[in-house]
Amino acid sequence: MLESLRKSSTGIVAKILMGLLILSFAVWGIADVFRGFGGQTLATIGDSEITVPEFRQAYQERLQQISQQLKRGITPDQARAFGIPDQLLNEQLAEAALNDQAKSLGLALSDEEIAKRVQANPAFHGPSGSFDPAYFNQLLRSNGFTEARFVAAERGLALRQQLIQSLGGGVEVPQVLKDALARYEGEERSVNYAMLSPASLAAPADPSEEELKTFFDARKVAFRAPEFRKIGVLVLTPEALASSETVSDAEVEAAYNANLSTYGTPEKRVVQQLVFPSQEEADAAAARIKAGTPFADIVTERKLSAKDVDLGDVSRADIIDRQVADAAFSLPAEGTSGVIAGRFGPVIVHIGAITPGAVQPLAEVAPAIRAALQVNAARRAMLTTYDTIEDERAGGAQLAEIAGKVGVKLQSFDTSIQGQAPDGTAIASFPARSDVLRGAFAADVGSENDPVQLPQNGGYVWYQVDEITPPRDRSFEEARAQVLDRWKQDQVAQALDARVEEIKAKIAAGTPFDQAVTEAGLELRAANGLRRGRTADGVPQDIMAAVFETPEGGVGSSMAEAGESRLLFQVLRTSVPSSTAATDEKLVSDLRQSLQNDLMTEYLVELQTRLGARINRAALDQIVGTDAVN
Repeated sequence: MLESLRKSSTGIVAKILMGLLILSFAVWGIADVFRGFGGQTLATIGDSEITVPEFRQAYQERLQQISQQLKRGITPDQARAFGIPDQLLNEQLAEAALNDQAKSLGLALSDEEIAKRVQANPAFHGPSGSFDPAYFNQLLRSNGFTEARFVAAERGLALRQQLIQSLGGGVEVPQVLKDALARYEGEERSVNYAMLSPASLAAPADPSEEELKTFFDARKVAFRAPEFRKIGVLVLTPEALASSETVSDAEVEAAYNANLSTYGTPEKRVVQQLVFPSQEEADAAAARIKAGTPFADIVTERKLSAKDVDLGDVSRADIIDRQVADAAFSLPAEGTSGVIAGRFGPVIVHIGAITPGAVQPLAEVAPAIRAALQVNAARRAMLTTYDTIEDERAGGAQLAEIAGKVGVKLQSFDTSIQGQAPDGTAIASFPARSDVLRGAFAADVGSENDPVQLPQNGGYVWYQVDEITPPRDRSFEEARAQVLDRWKQDQVAQALDARVEEIKAKIAAGTPFDQAVTEAGLELRAANGLRRGRTADGVPQDIMAAVFETPEGGVGSSMAEAGESRLLFQVLRTSVPSSTAATDEKLVSDLRQSLQNDLMTEYLVELQTRLGARINRAALDQIVGTDAVN
């Protein structure tokens, strides 16, 4: 959460700071456990303390971030298995150690500098492009921050950055590393290759029932039915309430008349305008036109071309000068105006062809206008409905009962955490689907869960777990279709691997690569100038890593198309640049940052050793063992 508020903290120093915190995971261990902590103390390092509430909040936010990245929920058990609690605590200990050191060194930042730092943050800029205090306070509140808490956190970040910059800001990359990097990145290879796909093989014969059962028995865990939960979902959006809002015919008509241009195409006219340097010249030209001189002759006499006077085929709104627009749209076709007092001088306007406008009648657009007005009215009434729902929940009412009272339908889904129904089909989509699934699979039956707020329209989604079906082993009969499909996939994969090895053996026995590939009925392809980390037109990316692991003249293979096909290749030539070759500046910058990270990690390890980390393991276990992912 805090990182999302610090949009401006993306420079090299901030990147170094985040990089070294991540690297420190592998170095720091949470080993020393002491008793006698206060009830709200989770850990201490030096004079700094990490409290249970702040860690619990950070832990929940971290799980939400990871779940969004994975596109699926993560349970507390999975989080512990991934080591997320220890990683997060290591991060917080690293921050605390830096805070402690900054304080001991007397580093400080004035209130004025903090104010400048916050005001310069583009995340807090309003529509005008400058700092907006109202938007700043709104953003803090929506993320659960007070101004004092955010300023304190920002001050700590700034001081840590000062410390990091003083230690690692001047690291330079040695020339020997630059040379090695240039050779590594600049190496090029040329290959011949061929693709073996399932289409090149005969389809495997269906197995006997006994073979299929044996296959199933050896892989039962792969066909295990996941945990399913029956979830009740109540969605409160303006659209959900719109049907209950009453809009009169008079309101619809008023909205129609106020927005006529929205319901059709405006009238267009081919407009020419002639601007004069003085009123006298304009009056003289107007008199001649009135006497019968064509407008075009006046244009020619003034040595102007058509493009000098043409405004084009325009609508009234397209003409910036309102006086000119009013005159142009009051003339008939081929009509010419008198002198107009334009914004840039006296003007005479001539009209060419006129394309009439077309407006949809009210009867055609009334349903859409009414629906939009209903949604707007519902948006105003939504907060009242929100308060009603929360009051009912506080009184112990269940979502089904509440839905009937507020006139919103309660949806029910029997789903896995991946959003699939028991028959394998995807469940119907609804707002905040991923958030609801993640929260529901971390909640208990009947537990009260906080609503999910929708960012798009300010709506809300409530959910409850009505029933839990634990994971179970499927019987062979239940899983038969899946088992047969998996068996066929395995047979094809084995056949592809065998075919690749057969061609490799033929090449090893002396048959040229191109001949062996052609005799196998495969298309021979060539690729030149391949480089690490680069895409090449028409060359599958699956081949790249394997190509650079194979010596010149060698033959290799790799999987392709998500493992469904195989690539067979031969490295024809390699080309390595000299050590004096130019090195990509971004790569050098990345290497410099890596060196800075290494230096800072060593510094952090020394700080931890000197300051000493004390962990309340019992409190940590309680947080990560019982907290739900909301």
